[in-house]
Amino acid sequence: MLLGHTPCQIAYLVPDIRVAAERHARMFGTGPFYVVDNIQLKSCEYRGRPSNWNHSAAFSQWGDVMIELMQQNGPGASVLNDVIPTGSSRIGMHHMAYFVKDPAAVVASFAKQGYPLALHCELPNGIEVFMVDTVALYGHMIELYAPTPTIMAFYDLVREQSKIFDGKDLIRTASFD
Repeated sequence: MLLGHTPCQIAYLVPDIRVAAERHARMFGTGPFYVVDNIQLKSCEYRGRPSNWNHSAAFSQWGDVMIELMQQNGPGASVLNDVIPTGSSRIGMHHMAYFVKDPAAVVASFAKQGYPLALHCELPNGIEVFMVDTVALYGHMIELYAPTPTIMAFYDLVREQSKIFDGKDLIRTASFD
């Protein structure tokens, strides 16, 4: 399934992405964080059904991997609530992400082993995201996407800006339009 692939991102579920970004920057020196509020999705299926999932995220580079801080914006079923329910005081790891040549094939391989697709969505800029429910196996989800020019450009931006980050303007607004 993921032989030969290393994680490109570690994501945490937090109650407030800005507070978590500031804390992470203080503890680990990460920054800047690119914040996308109320992420708009072109399409979204949660466990095979249409969904209006509303969440926000902050992205930064943490060594060799990107870090994503995610927050659920309201009640309702979602891949975030599948790991840590909304309103919980617990903060924790939500998923590890991987670039794979054929995400649908990897999803099918996981499904054959009993780990179903929990989320399939597309952002307005064409980035397609697949999230496999491996909570019973690892305690977190696995996120997959193809290394398209659009997503690679975003990863490159975050990585390159982290190399020249001077501690100013920790929180920066971004979008996936």
